[in-house]
Amino acid sequence: MPVIQSNHNLIKICKRRYRNPVYLAKEWRRALDGCEYASLATLARHYKVSRARVTQIMNLLKLSPEVVDIISSLGDPVNGPVVTERRLRPMLALTAEQQKTQVTIMLSEKNQSKPKRFESP
Repeated sequence: MPVIQSNHNLIKICKRRYRNPVYLAKEWRRALDGCEYASLATLARHYKVSRARVTQIMNLLKLSPEVVDIISSLGDPVNGPVVTERRLRPMLALTAEQQKTQVTIMLSEKNQSKPKRFESP
């Protein structure tokens, strides 16, 4: 009887979850502070990502506390790529007020792109 080989990538795509990058950064910070990992490099090896990627995620904790709270309030996992590290990264160079404005705009864009429900009369 032939052995059926599944495409692992297809399985991963079907079961893909979108993690809140701020939650992920907090989770990794707790792991580092709790001495579960000796360094960012050790953490990176465990999660099979580059050390640079770990640094990018961890830098999100440098956003203003208000912005971190807003993003954290979305929960984890999030429904689709509502916020991504790639979109949040440039905000690190902005002031706290500008960060808040940009996050508000980002979240309103995502809410507007949701399909509207058909309401019957």
